Amino acid sequence: MKKTEILAPVGKADMLYAGLAAGADSFYLALDDFGARAYAENFTLENIKETIDYIHLFGKRVFITMNTLIKDYEMPKALSYVEKLYEYGVDGLIIQDLGFFSIIKDQVPAMELHASTQMAVREYYGAKYLADLGFDRIVIARETPIEEIRKIVKLPVETEVFVHGSLCVSFSGECLMSSYFGGRSANRGRCAGPCRQKYRLLYDGKVLGDDYYLNMKDLNTIDKLEELIDIGVDCLKIEGRMKTPEYVFAAVANYKSKIEENTYNKNQMLDSSNRGYTKGFIFGQKRDYITLKDDSKHRSVGKVSSKKGKKYFISNSDLYLGDNLEITTKKGKRLPFTTTRNYKINEKIFLEKYPDAAIDSDVLIVNSNKVTDQKDQALEAYRSLPIKIDFKARLGENPQITLTYKNISASYTHPVTIETAKNISLTPEAIKENLAKFNDEIFSPSAINIEIDEGIFLRKKDINECRRMGVASLEEEILKNYHRDEIKIGLPQIESGHNHKAERNIELLTNNISNDLLSDFDNVYIRSFDEKYKGNNLYLNLDAHDEYDVDNLISYIKANGIRGVICNNYRDFAFVDNFKNNDIKIRIGRYLNIFNSYTVNFYKDFAENICVSSEIDLDIINNISQNQAVEALVYSRIELMNMRHCPFSVIKKCGLSGCETCKFNKGVLESHDGEKMQVIRYGYYSRIYPAKPSRFDSDKFSDKVSLLYSVMDDNDILNMNQAKIRDSYTKGVI
Repeated sequence: MKKTEILAPVGKADMLYAGLAAGADSFYLALDDFGARAYAENFTLENIKETIDYIHLFGKRVFITMNTLIKDYEMPKALSYVEKLYEYGVDGLIIQDLGFFSIIKDQVPAMELHASTQMAVREYYGAKYLADLGFDRIVIARETPIEEIRKIVKLPVETEVFVHGSLCVSFSGECLMSSYFGGRSANRGRCAGPCRQKYRLLYDGKVLGDDYYLNMKDLNTIDKLEELIDIGVDCLKIEGRMKTPEYVFAAVANYKSKIEENTYNKNQMLDSSNRGYTKGFIFGQKRDYITLKDDSKHRSVGKVSSKKGKKYFISNSDLYLGDNLEITTKKGKRLPFTTTRNYKINEKIFLEKYPDAAIDSDVLIVNSNKVTDQKDQALEAYRSLPIKIDFKARLGENPQITLTYKNISASYTHPVTIETAKNISLTPEAIKENLAKFNDEIFSPSAINIEIDEGIFLRKKDINECRRMGVASLEEEILKNYHRDEIKIGLPQIESGHNHKAERNIELLTNNISNDLLSDFDNVYIRSFDEKYKGNNLYLNLDAHDEYDVDNLISYIKANGIRGVICNNYRDFAFVDNFKNNDIKIRIGRYLNIFNSYTVNFYKDFAENICVSSEIDLDIINNISQNQAVEALVYSRIELMNMRHCPFSVIKKCGLSGCETCKFNKGVLESHDGEKMQVIRYGYYSRIYPAKPSRFDSDKFSDKVSLLYSVMDDNDILNMNQAKIRDSYTKGVI
C-alpha cells in the first residue's frame, strides 16, 4: 500500500527541527520573496541551501513556495531564485502564476511543479486541465468537498489536501479585501487578515450583532484521515508557517500517530489552537465553524471553587511544570498563571495569588510545556542517525576513517604520518573515546571498529579532525545525488504588436439593468441570458463556483445568440476545444489574477481578450497592451470576497440551508473604522462588495487597453462620473 505523505510547515529553523522530531515526511518553506506568507521569518537565498541539505540528510523532501503573483519586472529575480534552488536540489516548487509556470516548464522540465491552493482547483476538470499542462501535483483548494476530491484523485497527478491549520473564509485565491482597504495583497503574500476582525452585521438598516462573523475556526480532520487515505490522497498538508514549533510538533506527531497506530492525544491537539476546530467544508460542516467573541478558545482544565475563603480548582487532566494557564477574575479580567510543578489529574491546585478569581469560571490552558519537553526529547533522539565507523592507523601511513550510513559510505585520509610513540602509545580505547564525540552532529556511532599497530602515536586533534572530515565526506556523499548542475533560465520573447481594437465593455452583475443604457458599450458581459439584452454583443461570464455540463452550456449559448464566454476558472479551459469547435469566442476573466505579460502570452493563442488583475500596476498594464490585447477593470463594485459562508447563518443557525427562499440574502457588514460592505447571497455562496462603486482614472491607460465597467443596477451606470476615484493601479499593491 502506498505511503501517505505528511507535509509540515516551516517558517523558521526551529519549526523544521520540530517537524523532523515529530516524523514529518516532507517540508514546505519560502524565501523572503515570492512566498504566500511574507510575514513569516522565512529564509534567504544564502541560508536556504544549508536548510535544504539538512532536510535531505534525513532523507526527507523539501518544497519551496513561490506561490505569489509575479510582476513583469520581478520575473528575472524569481527565475534567478529558481536557478539556485534547482542547483541546491530542491524537490519541487509550489506556484500559482501560469506565466512563471510556463517558463520553468519549458526550460527546466526536471523541476517538479505543484499547483498552489491559490489556483482554486476545487473540481475534477480544473485539476485535469492543470495536470494536462504538466503540473506534477495539485494542491486542492481548502473548500473542496470530499465528494469532488474522490474524482480528482483518479487523475494521473499527485494530490495534496490541507488537513490541519488556519482557514481562509474566502474561496481560495478570491479575496481582495486586504488589498482593497490597505494595499496589502493576499495574492502577494501580505494579507492583513481583515476576516479576523470584528464587524457589525446589519439587515434592512438594523444592527443584528457585533462579532467576528468572518473568523473561521482552524481545520482539524484527524478523525477523518482514514477516509482521505482510503480514497488515495497522496499528501496531507499541515498549514502553519507563522505558528510555533510546538504547534508543528503536536500536529505532525498526532497525525502520524493516527495514521500508524489509530490513536492520538486529543488534549495536545486542542491546546495547539486558539480558535477552536472545524472539520471544514471538505467534510460538509455547515454549522459551528466560525469563532465568535464568546467562544472559549482554549481548553478548560478545571473550574474555580472556594472553600473557607480559599480559591482552588481540581485539574481534569495532568498538568506540567511551566504550563501557562489563564484565570478569569470577577470583573472579567484574564490573568496568567504558570504552574510551578507537575500536577496529576484530579489534584487540587490552590490559587493563593488570585483571591478575585470568579467562582465557577473556567481555568484555561494556554500553552502546555509538556509539548515543548516532548519535542526536545524527540529531536535529540531523531537527530542521532546511526553510522558505523571504521578507523585504521598503521605505522608510517596516513590515518584513514570510513563512515557508513545505511548503504552509503565515505572515507577520509588525514595528511599526517603516523609515528612511533616516544612515551605513551595510542590505544583503541582512546581512539574510540575521541571518535564517539558527536555532540554537534546529526550522526551517532552505532559501532566503532579500530585497526591500529601497536606502539604508535597520533595526536588527539588529528583524531578529532579525522572524525570531522569523515562526517563532512559522508554528508557530501549523501547529498551528491540531490545537488544538480548549474542552469540558466532566459526570459522568453513576447511577440510584438496586435490588431485588437481597444473596447469599452460592461459587465452586468445582475439583470436589473435597462438595455437602453448599454448602447455606449462594445460588448456586454452577462451572468445569465435575458431576452431584453438581445442585439448586444453578448459574452457569458462563466461563474467559477457554478457547475455546468459543457454540451448543455454550448446549446444554451447558441440558442440565445451569445457570442462568447469569459473563463474565470481553470476548469473552463478544459473545454477550450469544445468552444472553438462551435465558433464560441473565448475571453479571460479577472478572477484568474493575470499579473504579467508572460501569463498573458500563455493565453493569447486561444483568447481574443484578457482581463488583467485589478491589483496590477498601471505601467505594467500599459506595457502589456502594446503587444497583447488586454482589458482593465476601471469602474466597479469589485468582489472583495467570494465564500461559501453566510454571515447571517451565524445568527440564524440555519446550517447554510434554505438559501433560495431566505429573506436574509442581502445585508451590510460594517467595520469598526466605518467601512461598509454589501453582503449578497447567491444560492449557496456569498459575495462581499464595497458599499459604493469606485472608478479609476481611465485617461491614464494606454489607448490600446480595453476598459471594463462592472455594474449592479442602473444607478451604477448613471452615476459613474460621481464615483470615488481610486489609485490602486497607480500605486499597485505590495
